[in-house]
Amino acid sequence: MLAARDAGQEAGLSDSGNKDRDLQVLFQELCQLQAKQRKLKREVEKHKLFEDYLIKVLKKIPKGYNQGEEPEETPVAAMVEHYGKLFTVSQDIQKRLEAFLEMNQAVHKSLESLEEGHRALIPRLKIRLCQLQRRCHRKQEQWQQLEHGVAHQKDMGSCEVGSKEASADDSEDLKCGTLELPRKELLNYVQVAINDMVQHCCSAQAVPRGMGLFSKLDLIQEFMLDKMETVRFVSLLTGPIVCWTANNPKDQGLRSYPRPFRKHSASEDSTPRSLFPSTQTSECFSLC
Repeated sequence: MLAARDAGQEAGLSDSGNKDRDLQVLFQELCQLQAKQRKLKREVEKHKLFEDYLIKVLKKIPKGYNQGEEPEETPVAAMVEHYGKLFTVSQDIQKRLEAFLEMNQAVHKSLESLEEGHRALIPRLKIRLCQLQRRCHRKQEQWQQLEHGVAHQKDMGSCEVGSKEASADDSEDLKCGTLELPRKELLNYVQVAINDMVQHCCSAQAVPRGMGLFSKLDLIQEFMLDKMETVRFVSLLTGPIVCWTANNPKDQGLRSYPRPFRKHSASEDSTPRSLFPSTQTSECFSLC
């Protein structure tokens, strides 16, 4: 009896252990199956788009298709031909597009080269323009100086005093000099000579500032006339008795020189005319 109980208890324990093992095995298989199911779901979801596409294609297949037999009028061949034409047209368009892209790149390269040439040409043109503007300004200044010099020469030519032969000789020499020297240098030389003569004439007193050219020429003329009168007066004092009358043509020649240079008012640049009294009235000078 005891032995039978022990055997029954052991058998019950072994059955419970077998059940546990079976449960564990079944649980593991369940986990594996669930994993496979999840994987299959993912695959189904992944291929769902293709499934829908195939379903739509099957719906468009005509109903006369049974057991591999094609219907009499099936548009499959027409569709294939149509899509074949579309494919060839797309290839042709793609080739043309590639050619257009190549042409566009070539045009862009030529445009870039033109822009570079334009950018390089602009500074050269600006430099050339500046040079031409400078030359134009120089020419304008030269023309103005020449016009000014011609005007002065005309004024000076109208004021020349002397005989026709001497003036002709001087004019020939002056013309030769002007042919050899530029007008500007000749005018500068004449102005320097006039300034030097004025300095000699005004050695006792300073030359007034702002004195014009014609005033300087008047001053030189007055100095020369005064010097001639002084020399004549000294010669009269040291020589024999001479009656110095106003009717004498030789005496009148001392003050008969014209004043062609005077082109301003009498009050301008006033300088002493002579150092001695006038000889308008007849006087006799004698040595006692």
